[in-house]
Amino acid sequence: MRNGVRSVFAAVTFLTAIPLGRRAEVAPRHLESGALLFPLVGAVVGTLVAATAWVASLAFQPMIAGVIGVACGILVTGALHLDGLADVADGVGAALSGGDPAEAMRDPRLGVFGGTALVLDLLLKISVVAALAEGGTFPTEVVAAGAVARVAPIALAAALPYVGPRHTWTRAVGWRTCVGASLLAVAIGVVAVGAAFTPMVIVAAAGTAIVGRWAAVRLGGTTGDVFGAAVELSETLALAAALALA
Repeated sequence: MRNGVRSVFAAVTFLTAIPLGRRAEVAPRHLESGALLFPLVGAVVGTLVAATAWVASLAFQPMIAGVIGVACGILVTGALHLDGLADVADGVGAALSGGDPAEAMRDPRLGVFGGTALVLDLLLKISVVAALAEGGTFPTEVVAAGAVARVAPIALAAALPYVGPRHTWTRAVGWRTCVGASLLAVAIGVVAVGAAFTPMVIVAAAGTAIVGRWAAVRLGGTTGDVFGAAVELSETLALAAALALA
């Protein structure tokens, strides 16, 4: 039981800024088993974002509600995924100019490509959340997108070697974990949005595949930044797909 609780704590600590890991000793082996729960953690984060945007929409204009909702998600996750997106975008910029993408990603300074990626991602996400919450509608699509996006790091860990520092949990993550997490995400998504979850899965998988392909070619594998970028990109694309069908 203790290991099960620690696995939950490890999953929450890895994907959010909630410091549950400080209340219990969390080891890499706990994250190995906790990876299966990533979609559930994503769904909880998505629920917080959706609820915040929905409540805000009752008092403010839709765009303001969208800003407040997305800001809640950034606060809960500690901007972890946004940081990864910015770093990978800077790596893309460096590769296009003939530089070393890995070096650019390690640079703590925000480059032009990273800043542009952040602005475009946030503008799109805020606009979509605002539109989904317009009229006081609870945007369940945000819950589904949060769940499916958290499959991205598991799929990348199963498909590619890990070349970044620190994380050892990826060694034990295989396709069995990926399938289990995918089934959990599908269950959450179908309950949340029904058949509309299918296109969300397709575009989220496409976003993850694009990030993974670039990482494989330019970096030789995945890193924590690659995981974060895949989560952020696939979540935003899934939300856009949901809005397109709404």
